[in-house]
Amino acid sequence: MRGGAAVLVTLLMLSTLPLFSTAEESDLRFESELLNPPNEGWYSTGDTVEFAASFVNNGAFTSFENDPSCGVVLQVYDADSQLIIDEQSLCRGQSQMLDLAAEETYQFNPVTWDLADSNGEEVLPGWYTVEALHTATEQRISQQVHVQTDVTVPAALTLSTELTSRLGPLVASEEMVLTVTMHNPTNAAIQLPSLGACFLQLSLNEATQLTSPCMPSFTIIEAYEVMLLEQLLLPAGSLQAGLNTIGITLPGESLSTSSQFDVSLPEDDFNPALQSDLKVELNGLGDAFYGDGDLMQSSMNMINTGLDTQSLRFTDTCRAELWIVNDIGEVVFDSRSFKTCNAVNMDYSLETDELVTFSLPDWTFNDLIGCQIASGHYTAVVEVPQFHLASSQGLDYARLTSTDCATPLEVDLRTSLSGNENGFDLGVSIDPRVSEVDLRWIGPCSVTVAILDLESSEEVHRQASLCNDHDGRHVLLPYNAEGAGLLLNVGEVNMVDFNNASLPEGTYQMIITLEANPTTSAGFVFEWPIVETVAPEPVEIEQTAEAEPSRLVSGTWSGILTEQGTCWILDTPQEGQLLLSRAALGSWMPQQGWTGTYDALSSAAAPECAMFQAASIELLSIESEAAPVAPSPEPAAPQELAEVVEQQGLPAFAPSLIVVVTTTSLISLLVTLVIGNESFRIPSTAAGLWFLGMVGRTHETSDGRYQRGRLMGYLTANPGCHFRALMAALEMSNGQITHHLRILENEEVIWRRKDGRLVRYYPLTNTMNPAMSEQELPVPPLSPDPNSLQGKILTLLDADGPMGEFPTQAELAKRLEKSQQLVSHHLRTLQKFGLVEKRKMGIKNRYKLTREAIFLLETSDDFTRD
Repeated sequence: MRGGAAVLVTLLMLSTLPLFSTAEESDLRFESELLNPPNEGWYSTGDTVEFAASFVNNGAFTSFENDPSCGVVLQVYDADSQLIIDEQSLCRGQSQMLDLAAEETYQFNPVTWDLADSNGEEVLPGWYTVEALHTATEQRISQQVHVQTDVTVPAALTLSTELTSRLGPLVASEEMVLTVTMHNPTNAAIQLPSLGACFLQLSLNEATQLTSPCMPSFTIIEAYEVMLLEQLLLPAGSLQAGLNTIGITLPGESLSTSSQFDVSLPEDDFNPALQSDLKVELNGLGDAFYGDGDLMQSSMNMINTGLDTQSLRFTDTCRAELWIVNDIGEVVFDSRSFKTCNAVNMDYSLETDELVTFSLPDWTFNDLIGCQIASGHYTAVVEVPQFHLASSQGLDYARLTSTDCATPLEVDLRTSLSGNENGFDLGVSIDPRVSEVDLRWIGPCSVTVAILDLESSEEVHRQASLCNDHDGRHVLLPYNAEGAGLLLNVGEVNMVDFNNASLPEGTYQMIITLEANPTTSAGFVFEWPIVETVAPEPVEIEQTAEAEPSRLVSGTWSGILTEQGTCWILDTPQEGQLLLSRAALGSWMPQQGWTGTYDALSSAAAPECAMFQAASIELLSIESEAAPVAPSPEPAAPQELAEVVEQQGLPAFAPSLIVVVTTTSLISLLVTLVIGNESFRIPSTAAGLWFLGMVGRTHETSDGRYQRGRLMGYLTANPGCHFRALMAALEMSNGQITHHLRILENEEVIWRRKDGRLVRYYPLTNTMNPAMSEQELPVPPLSPDPNSLQGKILTLLDADGPMGEFPTQAELAKRLEKSQQLVSHHLRTLQKFGLVEKRKMGIKNRYKLTREAIFLLETSDDFTRD
């Protein structure tokens, strides 16, 4: 019996064990999928999210526990991870075991969501997390869904679109910028509703896509305000030739617009395949926020994102371009307008993920006609025109002063005062006089109120109002014959002085300044205290910007010859380079190299300096001024000076004095080295003109193109000509030749190569490019200017050589009427470049031309033999 009992116990224990093995946990997967997702990529009002979950067994035969009353339930979270739907309450806590064979799948009934929260209200647009929860095992799986439910905005608001091409006319193969703005055409501010993560819906010829958020960060759109919603780059080929319809709408179409644009046929073959394999990007913008006085420096990367090597051939020098659009769709900068595209073949080969960087011109935040731009949002577009590759990036620009070309506001100002014991409430109405007025606010505060005591003619009170309300905003004021313009509730103006003491009774003048572009002021007289409300009265408007105070500037003068005359530049350590507009100092004029300190005001550029973008000043008075210190004479080597001593019979102590002069003149030697070495001198001049912002031109002149045409023609006929020879041959100043050479280099129509202390220039062609070796390059023409001292030395040696006469250094100095030290210096230079050789004949050193110099003289048009 004891044995039978043991068997029974054993059987009972075995009965409590599973009748089959359980798969590893990693083999039983909980999976999900969205059923019938919308083609657009987002769910709209009326759509239902269907979410299916399942267990998949990738291992051996297994089982899992399940609650048959609910199985899988729905949970929905918003973007802030707040639970808005929870269906766990549907479960009754039942339990069952479900079997799964190997490779078997158990599919639960789909869960659905009708885009409503637990209160039955439709959710706002945004991203939501839809989660399937298996209650028995507590396993979860989720999907992200994008919801764009209908939104409602005030009916008074309107949308408008503008399509911009860098070329002006719209061409199917060119990139375009689509600008979308929202306008409040009423005279009252409108509160913007909370629309969640609502996105604008863009329709291009009936194909719909999402672009940007429906509403900006502002919660109020002011009266008559025009607000930028989106600037979108449309790649080449986005529109077809012919009539194209572009629609912009909010979800539910409570606010929408539709416009038609006529697009021309492309002028070249357009290969859209490159757009999928090559990408371009704009570099150097940082946080993309700039202020007055900043410089935008950038470059463009072109990257091969494809799987195959890309071989590209550029057929002209315009490989990378930059253009910039303001917030109303106007092109304010275009790098192509500053250069010409010259035909030349240049090949590039890019491996996968390889990139090449192209330089872009700097932008000084001036528009195409040289005017300062206003505060606002801008879109910068970089493109490779030949291959129709482009990308864009937004940037913001803010300035606290009016722009130099701002048009005076044609408006009337009306004020209303309502007095109290401490002051009065001030209201201002801005009424356009004859037509619509475009107004931009600047600075943190919109209105400044100043009060003057007419008895003492002193300002006794000043306050800023409407701060942080309108900064940088754009307002379009309609003309209304009845005078119902923009109403500004300035608020309370306290009649207290700067010490917060109450102002006495009397007659005062109030100056109201609108901090707009341009700054506009108006004034009127009133009696204090105000015993009754003063009805709105028209006041006299002063349309000039508030005068800025003068300031002291110190620096050194230099002049650059332009087609209009000499542009004088004051190089200051504090403000960089400043252009002289005018000087109210009688017959005084700047002098080259002079330094001084001056009382100055900002001013518009003088005609002589119109091609430059640096700030201009008007001089009011001279505080101090000094002539430049005369440079030390150029020292000669001790051995050569010893020869001079011997020839001229100078006292024996002269060499020791010469050694002292040489030792104490290292600074002047350094200056001489920079002046005498073209590879140093050209970058120095360029730095003065370019890196300090002087040759960021706002517009091109016909004379500039003519001079560069001369320069190109001369280099084509004389490839390899060096810097000083070009100056002499074309009769240009150092500044002019540096300016034009830099432009031609940036346009990639010429290139340079260092040759000792010289820099030689060559035209960029298929048969003459930087990859060529020295032996492949053409022999450069004779470099020295025939009218220079070196040229005259060569001419004398050329004349004496055939007669068997080889002059000494002293004989050359006598015939040229120059000092021996100076002649010695130039003879050493000519020797260094292989044009002159020195030979000992008897007890004296004599000079003759080398064979290379004779050949160059015979083939040079600059030197003519008698």
